[in-house]
Amino acid sequence: MYILTSTLTQVLHQGTLRFAEVQFYFQATVEGNRETLALCSLYSPADERRKEYSNGALIVCNYGGQNELVVIRAKNILSVVAMVPLDEEDEGSNKFFLVENAALGVVHTSDAVD
Repeated sequence: MYILTSTLTQVLHQGTLRFAEVQFYFQATVEGNRETLALCSLYSPADERRKEYSNGALIVCNYGGQNELVVIRAKNILSVVAMVPLDEEDEGSNKFFLVENAALGVVHTSDAVD
């Protein structure tokens, strides 16, 4: 059994924090135990130059797509995030920037009542 999805997440992969797009979840027997796993496409590590220049406020990564597929344990998914395309002059750019807590920016802006 597997569940199709597309969720952007922060994961623990090989001892490091990474960002990944979950392609789907499935269950398999690993070392004699039934485990829930996720097939993920990893983003590259953060662009350190941009991260340093912005004092850690701007996290920019390249999307790995089909070239960066890995299987992780579902329990290693730490949080759900948003990765927004970075609008650059390079039309073929595959760069995205991190938005954590995307819904926190939504505010009520009108006193109108329907």
